[in-house]
Amino acid sequence: MSLQIIIRGKKNFGKTRSEQEKNLRKDWGPTLTDEQLDKIKFIEKKAKEQTGSEHNFFTPIDADKVE
Repeated sequence: MSLQIIIRGKKNFGKTRSEQEKNLRKDWGPTLTDEQLDKIKFIEKKAKEQTGSEHNFFTPIDADKVE
């Protein structure tokens, strides 16, 4: 099941999933566990080192694959 939240009025909600989560927590509350958020930040950091891109988006499924 996928929950999609439409945020109106903000043009830049966040370049990465961790930035979006930080903004969501301010307005709605957490959508990821703290452990998943830490893992996503780790994945984003590794992806940025490999590709140089700051616009990375990973899902909780990707976070659950990290040990």
